[in-house]
Amino acid sequence: KPNKNKGEGNIYDRIFKENAESLFIPIIERELGLQIKSYNRLPDKLPKTVEREVDFLFDVHLENNENWILHIEFQTNDAKNMIYRMGMYHGLVWEKYKKPIKHIVIFLGKGKAKMRKELTEKELFKGFDIINLHQLDTDQLLSSQVPEVIMLALLSNYKKERSERILRLIIERILYVNKSDTLNSKFATQLIILSKLRNLEYQTIKILENMPVLIDIETSILYQRGINNEKKAAVIRGLNNGMTYEQIEVMTELSLEEIKKIEAEHKG
Repeated sequence: KPNKNKGEGNIYDRIFKENAESLFIPIIERELGLQIKSYNRLPDKLPKTVEREVDFLFDVHLENNENWILHIEFQTNDAKNMIYRMGMYHGLVWEKYKKPIKHIVIFLGKGKAKMRKELTEKELFKGFDIINLHQLDTDQLLSSQVPEVIMLALLSNYKKERSERILRLIIERILYVNKSDTLNSKFATQLIILSKLRNLEYQTIKILENMPVLIDIETSILYQRGINNEKKAAVIRGLNNGMTYEQIEVMTELSLEEIKKIEAEHKG
């Protein structure tokens, strides 16, 4: 996930989830050489096990200098899904200790346990593919007929000095494929949010303001937050330069209470 605070991370999650099908299905098909015939979206929420603690873990050292983690679980019933629970424990224990793990289930029930002990070949986790957005071809994304995919050109592989040109091309292409003279406020807001990942937020806002597209950009929460950040920076600069509260009030049009609050936050 993007390296942002929790609130901002949720914003990116929401954008990508809202546009998951139109954004990523075409890119995955192209990058992995797939031809997807059909697909159905499944629920995002996955079941969680209540049992987050394992029964026993030991750091074991053998005479032959082998070192691994011994994981022991006690089970009173012949659970059919025990194999999957142990698989979940394996991932969690490995993430914490980064050592080979030996898993043992001690069955306390009557008779012989019939629960599965091994995963089948198709159940094994063998890793994953990576699609690095920053390495995607900018021109290919811009040539898409899908507005959401065109927007991803903002995160693709281009030189920093081309950023303004890329931003303008993205907006022009979205207008073209939508056969519209106006930029949907949804796309405008999402473009601003994505631009933060490349530190292009203010540049994006200025381009949107100056282009002949009818969007009420000033009502955007992201736009207002951008202005607030600029004013906070101005307050801090003013304080550092020895300006009085009254001078900063005039410069930033903030109240004395707001200025003192920013000062307190800055001092920590």
